[in-house]
Formats: sequence, C-alpha cells, structure tokens
Amino acid sequence: MSLPKDSDTPPYRLVAEELRRQIRSGRLKPGERVPSSRHLEAHYTIANMTARSALRVLRDEGLIYSMPGRGNYVADPLPSESDPKAGPPEAGGDRRMPTPEYVELSERLDAISARLDSLLQIFQQLGGVNEPKKSPRKK
Repeated sequence: MSLPKDSDTPPYRLVAEELRRQIRSGRLKPGERVPSSRHLEAHYTIANMTARSALRVLRDEGLIYSMPGRGNYVADPLPSESDPKAGPPEAGGDRRMPTPEYVELSERLDAISARLDSLLQIFQQLGGVNEPKKSPRKK
C-alpha cells in the first residue's frame, strides 16, 4: 500500500493517522503489539525514519508505548480522544507513558531537526553556486 502522492500532509503524519484510526476503531487493541517501523516501511513504501517518526507521534500522544528490545504496544487505557496530548492517566509507578519533559524534549528535537534540514539545504545551494570551475587538465 502506498500513501497518496497529492497530499500536503507529511508522510509520517499520514501513517500516524492510519495507525491512530486502527487503534481508535479497536482493530489494534490495548496491549497489542503495533507494527514495527520495518513493517511500516515495507507496507507503506516509506523510509524507516518516516515510519519511526509516525510511531513517535503516537507515543507522544500516549496512544502507544515502547518496550526496548520488544517493540511498541497500544496503551492501556487509551487517552481520551478530546485531548490527544494529555496521554492516559498514569498508573502508580508505570513509566510507559511519556512524561511532560519527554514531550517537550521531543518537540524541541523536532524543531532542531527542521532547522538543521533548512541549514543543510542552504549549504547545498551555496555549494552548488560557489563550486570552483575545473580547469582542463594539462598533459
């Protein structure tokens, strides 16, 4: 399955929306394993980083949680649909849901990544304009 090419929405958001729909509809149930980034990569014909970004969005919303070395799972209980950023209520000592600090750092990391991409694009443009002309070789 491929994503629509004419959409203005970034691919990672489209994948996150599809997974969110599956979770909210009950197709993916609380406690059930979510498809891996590699599976999403193959299924949607996207880059692995795009798939990982989609999973991060759902993690930030509290819809899924990660268990290192095991994968991602649907949160139990699910957060209410009215406030996706709030996340589910925390169970005593359960550290599966993102903390406010995690969410803030994740947002800051996204902003830094966007700035870095912008700077790299500028450097690439400057590199193309300011490339020295190659002189013909003398034999």
